Amino acid sequence: MNIIIVGAARIGRELAQYLVSMGHAVTMIDEPSAELSTLSDRLDLRVVQGDALSPAVLRRAGAENTELLVAVTSADEFNIAVCALGYALFAIPRKIARIRTPDLLAEAPALFNGQALPIDHVIAPEHITAADILDLIELPGCSCCGLFADERVVVGTAVCRRGGKLLGSQVAALESDSKARVVGLYRQHEPIRNFMHETLTQGDEIFFCVERSRALAFLSALGPLDAGSKIIAIAGGTHAADELARNLSLRYRVKLIEPDPQRAQRLQTRFHSNNVELFYADPCDPDFIHEEHLYDCDRFIAASPSDEINVIAGQLLKRYGCPRTLAVISKTTLSDLSSLLGSADVDVLFEPREAVISTMLSDIYQDGVIKLRLFNSGRSCAAEILVQEGSRRVVGHKISDITWPNGVNLGLVLRGRKLLPCTPDLEFASGDRLIAYLNDQAQLRRLSELLRPRVSWIPKVRLWS
Repeated sequence: MNIIIVGAARIGRELAQYLVSMGHAVTMIDEPSAELSTLSDRLDLRVVQGDALSPAVLRRAGAENTELLVAVTSADEFNIAVCALGYALFAIPRKIARIRTPDLLAEAPALFNGQALPIDHVIAPEHITAADILDLIELPGCSCCGLFADERVVVGTAVCRRGGKLLGSQVAALESDSKARVVGLYRQHEPIRNFMHETLTQGDEIFFCVERSRALAFLSALGPLDAGSKIIAIAGGTHAADELARNLSLRYRVKLIEPDPQRAQRLQTRFHSNNVELFYADPCDPDFIHEEHLYDCDRFIAASPSDEINVIAGQLLKRYGCPRTLAVISKTTLSDLSSLLGSADVDVLFEPREAVISTMLSDIYQDGVIKLRLFNSGRSCAAEILVQEGSRRVVGHKISDITWPNGVNLGLVLRGRKLLPCTPDLEFASGDRLIAYLNDQAQLRRLSELLRPRVSWIPKVRLWS
């Protein structure tokens, strides 16, 4: 597929990297910069320097033959205008725009429906971040997750902790429930092959695929679960923190800490009728933490614009006794943060870019891939893939008789409304939706090829007399 990406900031660059690895022909457009100049040296893509609102620049980028346009600059109006231009002048069939403004997102169904504004998919990073964190709050002990099969299945990761009921048992003991499958085991950050007979030890990282209604029971086997949250404190300063506070206030008492006086004043009006206490303060100030007894909150979420502030605030609250802490890290890699992490680590380091890129790839990917979720800083992934009619290598065959790509671990299959475990004797049927975990996300292309018909296959046609 020929794809144009407008915006060479981090999200645009990482999206381009994944799309190139999938075999797509990618062209990147942005204003001249040193980063853009070196991009084509690192990735197999074209770079066009210039203003994407110029028809001449779009032509140079090959807009006449482009099947997908993705606008991910930091300016909503620019992204909307680029998509409109691409549709009006070049009839680009699919357009995706990054939108951040809350007012625009509130009117999204009326605006972005292909009629009012020619945009097929809207990517709202702050909403995606807030939704992912909400899922983690509902799944204590889980450090990262994605929802599949119409949100009936959770694929996630959790660390074996002291007090876990199945510590010392074999991994296979976690699969006593037929709707719970272990799809990965990492020990000291390295994947373990043939892990089902490994003995669970403290610190092991388990990747699981489980029916959502049974997820808490599964997680409780890996370690004691926290009591339900009642009070949640959030270090804010971002749209994601605002969205998170709004959603959480429907179920919890929320304390939102805003370090910017002007933002605090604006938010005071917005949250006046919500179950949100707003504080103008520095979340890293020990005096403020003690004065407001923030350590008595059930959970602390640091979602400020600064990675360093988020990690330090999370550490402080953990050191002072807060049961669960989460720090959002947007720009810094985990290895860069390692020097900041001491003995009082935050419980979860949350990378929103994984969730954002996953959502974009799910909208872009075809070949029967219904949904995708990246893990391990994008190195691995979980995917829901349709078993298509005519997939002769799969349909009618048992799982044990199929040659699967390396590092592919099967979880559950959605057949109609039924969830089936991927046991060796399960036979695939056309229309099945397979949920699998891949140690190497680069294998997704091979897996999707396996589950679709070969090029020479011709579907049966019923002739009417």
